[in-house]
Amino acid sequence: MTRTALLFFVVAALMATPAFAQNTPLGALGRWTIDLKASNFNEALTGPAPLAAEVDVTKDDGKSLAWTLIEEDAEGLAAIQFADAPLDGTPTKAVVNTQIVMISVHRDGPRGVTAVTSNKTGRKQTMKVWLADPDTLKVEQDVDGVPGPPDQSLTFKRVK
Repeated sequence: MTRTALLFFVVAALMATPAFAQNTPLGALGRWTIDLKASNFNEALTGPAPLAAEVDVTKDDGKSLAWTLIEEDAEGLAAIQFADAPLDGTPTKAVVNTQIVMISVHRDGPRGVTAVTSNKTGRKQTMKVWLADPDTLKVEQDVDGVPGPPDQSLTFKRVK
């Protein structure tokens, strides 16, 4: 292999690493609906699965994400979340149902983030969110803070 070819491969490998993707959008902009059949819920921990859920990602500029999540159950509104968070892990305020919580979001490579929310009682929830493909958003949710597999695994499909 020539020196030029070797240099090309080294540069290409470096550009594929997350450090070079930190300021690029994730590709999550748009509206997503939950795929109930592809999702796994922990009803003992979180209550009944929603009848429907939608995430609207309104900002995905590589530096921050903004989204609204709405879940519906048999009674109507089950949960609502609003957030606009930088992707560098800086804690910022968000709204979950009627509570203001702190959320910290950081990049996990070119197509994923980890978000950690905490409230005044100290309860933390971690969500690993990534694009499995351009039209599939995956969420692994740890609600109870106990090590092990995720408490819930959710799949969302892009609507637009």
